[in-house]
Amino acid sequence: MTTWATIPDAVTHLYSPIGLRLVDDLTGAAPVGSVQATLDIRNADGGWQQTDIQDVRTLSGIVAYPGLERHANVVGLPTRQYRIRLTAAVYLPLYRAQSAGIQFDADPYNETNPPAHIIGMTTDTFLLPAPNYPFPTNVPVVRGLVVDAANRPVPDVLVEQSNKERTLSDAHGSFALPLRWVQQGVAIPIDAIDKHTGRHGSTPIQLPDSLGQSINIIIR
Repeated sequence: MTTWATIPDAVTHLYSPIGLRLVDDLTGAAPVGSVQATLDIRNADGGWQQTDIQDVRTLSGIVAYPGLERHANVVGLPTRQYRIRLTAAVYLPLYRAQSAGIQFDADPYNETNPPAHIIGMTTDTFLLPAPNYPFPTNVPVVRGLVVDAANRPVPDVLVEQSNKERTLSDAHGSFALPLRWVQQGVAIPIDAIDKHTGRHGSTPIQLPDSLGQSINIIIR
């Protein structure tokens, strides 16, 4: 008969300075398709450098980085700043409306010195439907392009319908906005807000006439 004993000095504690729960903004459920995470670190000159550190996905789909900034000796080591960038097959991350990534700090730690800040909960990270999202057939979808005054496509612009539905324009300025709560035959505005520059625009649409058309929204 074999018995096992825990040796206190052999116990390893792993902490993650961040935990992201990925949420499909349309369904409120876990995302479909692949979602890749890339981790960047802030370098000495204030820029970002991509790392090869892989995230860990929990059984519930949480994106985490256990062991980040774990060192044998933490004396004199600074807190480091990191950034997560998400790339998804059929989504555009909501954070891109304001920033290029999700920034967070990671404290140095080891077995005798836990991190100065320990997170106790995850952060919901919403993924908005990209133009190639597999919308259910019963969901009306208006498609179009966000452009500036010179007719140039503008990416990462928040496109909304009355704070009820939202999406982002992709790298080519294209968007696909679901309209589940819109009354047929009533003209409504579709708004576009570029939070990076403060520009905005709006255009009226009407269902079902606007379905199957390409709607241009000019932001100024």
